[in-house]
Amino acid sequence: MIKRVLVASRLRTVSTLLAIQFLCAGGCSSNPHLQGVPPEEAQANLEAAPDSLRRFDEPVQLTAAYWDGQSLSIRYDAEGQSYHGHSDHTAKENLSIQTDWLPVYYIHAIDAETFAAKSASAAALPILGADHWQRLRVHIAEAITPAEPFKGTLINVRDEAYFLYRDEAGVLRNPELLEKPADVPLTGNYRIEAMGDSLSEYIESYLNQIGVPNQHVLFSTGESGPYARPFAFVDRKTGAVAFGSLEPFTFGSMPNNYAVKGGKAGWHFTRSYFFEALNRPVSFLTRLFWLVTDVVWDSTRGIYIRSFSYSGLDKVDIPPLHDGEGMDLEAWEEHLDRMYGKSQSSGKIDVLVDGDEFFPTLLDAVISARESVKMRTYIFDRDDYAIAIADLLKKRSEEIDVQVMLDGLGTLMAQNKAAGTMPPDYEAPIGITTYLKEGSQVRVRSLTNPWLTGDHTKTTIVDGERAFIGGMNIGREYRWEWHDVMMEVRGPIVDVIEWEFDKAWAYSAVGGDFVLTGYRLAHSRPENDADGYPIRVLLTRPGSSGIYRAQLDAVRNARGYIFIQNAYFSDTTMIYELAKARLRGVDVRVIIPMEGNHGIMNKNNVVAANTLLKYGVRVFTYPGMSHVKAAVYDGWMCLGSANFDKLSFRINKELNLASSQPEIVQEIVDEIFTPDFANSVELTQPLPSGWTNTLASIVASQL
Repeated sequence: MIKRVLVASRLRTVSTLLAIQFLCAGGCSSNPHLQGVPPEEAQANLEAAPDSLRRFDEPVQLTAAYWDGQSLSIRYDAEGQSYHGHSDHTAKENLSIQTDWLPVYYIHAIDAETFAAKSASAAALPILGADHWQRLRVHIAEAITPAEPFKGTLINVRDEAYFLYRDEAGVLRNPELLEKPADVPLTGNYRIEAMGDSLSEYIESYLNQIGVPNQHVLFSTGESGPYARPFAFVDRKTGAVAFGSLEPFTFGSMPNNYAVKGGKAGWHFTRSYFFEALNRPVSFLTRLFWLVTDVVWDSTRGIYIRSFSYSGLDKVDIPPLHDGEGMDLEAWEEHLDRMYGKSQSSGKIDVLVDGDEFFPTLLDAVISARESVKMRTYIFDRDDYAIAIADLLKKRSEEIDVQVMLDGLGTLMAQNKAAGTMPPDYEAPIGITTYLKEGSQVRVRSLTNPWLTGDHTKTTIVDGERAFIGGMNIGREYRWEWHDVMMEVRGPIVDVIEWEFDKAWAYSAVGGDFVLTGYRLAHSRPENDADGYPIRVLLTRPGSSGIYRAQLDAVRNARGYIFIQNAYFSDTTMIYELAKARLRGVDVRVIIPMEGNHGIMNKNNVVAANTLLKYGVRVFTYPGMSHVKAAVYDGWMCLGSANFDKLSFRINKELNLASSQPEIVQEIVDEIFTPDFANSVELTQPLPSGWTNTLASIVASQL
């Protein structure tokens, strides 16, 4: 498994500069030596600047740079003309995935007279040409890439990734990750923004080596074209590095033709309610029955809890935390065996945190697949990253069996909205289902959604040997923007996950009720051969709330601690039971996102957070959007696709994995909860709330 690793100082250093070089890679300057511009030259050859700065198809040439302690003024040549620009800390681009460590600043156009005035009292900066970036690129790439041939390393920089390896002759190669050779495994994976501590040390040594004594230095990167960042500013005292852009970055949008949008929605409604009634009549009526039953039960239960039970809790003082042992895990597993039968499987789980860890590992598995890829997802978007994955699946379908099963409603809703960092000028296909089928052998099924039921499961099985499961869908926000978790599993548990996929695939066929019955008769649940540690598959199905029941019982049985992270926290009974757990001394901590992706759930989360806080639960808000769906109860973990809402607990199809194996429980605590508690803001007082929040919580309790 590829981890968010802490590497040796030298490796961190060269990795950092390599990524910076990749970020601003470009051609070499025609002048290979250090360029210096005396201040008096600022008065010469001044020409009027254009109304606005713009992109250039060829690298620009810096001719003067001045720093007054707060702002930067530059002069550069491009296409036979001289231009002038100015930038300060107020011109920072608003990139949602940009960190403070490598900011990009927009350089505003100024005229020659303004440039002369600003530079008159400023210090001239030495300018390093683009050839220095090229030298650094080669040197650092050589340093970070494993010496052994066919061992790949991935560098993640903002929303770009660069793959490096050596061929049999030891020559460095840099293909696109999606085009990497199948026999080159991914052995190293680094997020460059997390390795910035050593940046200043390496820059310092490099500048000393070439004899530059100045505290502030400006580089020409050689980058050109749309949204290029042709300048890099370095403050050696603080170690700060910032890039300059001539063109302010704007994000793209998802094109929405309302006729097409309405047509797709209408067709999906027809499939879900007309054809579904004819195609799967038994399950169509069964789902309606369970929906009505659940609405009545949950509404009644919710009214009772709100009207009576919370008032009872108000009479209980918040006690100190329990300092004894947690629940008996052996007895707990026996309890689950009685609930679900002796259905535990076995295997090994590796936790993959965020898109940096999951998607490169997934793509590496797909590229290396020998026989089959079976992908099941709630959302398969049509943004640029999802299309890149679709292209890979289409390519692989010419050699292996590729099946893709996506939820129709989830995908339809997601495809009407662009990710926050959508590239400008991107042209999306009309729909992902037709795109996957065009010119390929991919077998695609878009699932219907009668009575709000959806398939919210996210699993991918490769060659029947390894499976990926968790909360991530296929799209740009999951790769680059959101905080989320997946698991890579191996061992007999993969057979169980694949069996669940095959059942869902059979059900999605024409006459699905009967096809599924035939599949069940012909294929029993895989036997466990006890390879690895015990892992339990928990499911949500209409009329069968295994994930909900198990976690409710876990809350009721916990004695030591309960850690939960989820973006959708609307189940009244669960909130009530968590409050009761805290009032008997359990250390209950909940993480919710500071910025969720659904307005009604955001308002509901305010009510949930305030209620939990009132009864002593520690509530944390994660900065940005966290889509993590993880929980640990006294050493028993439950992680997968299910939210803490009615859809996931009672209506949708969901799949979670659970285990009390200390190895995986500790990994989840160390990799997810410990850093996320540290990175989140703990609430010390209730959040502002009004009648709209109360109304939202009532509506959300049925969603």
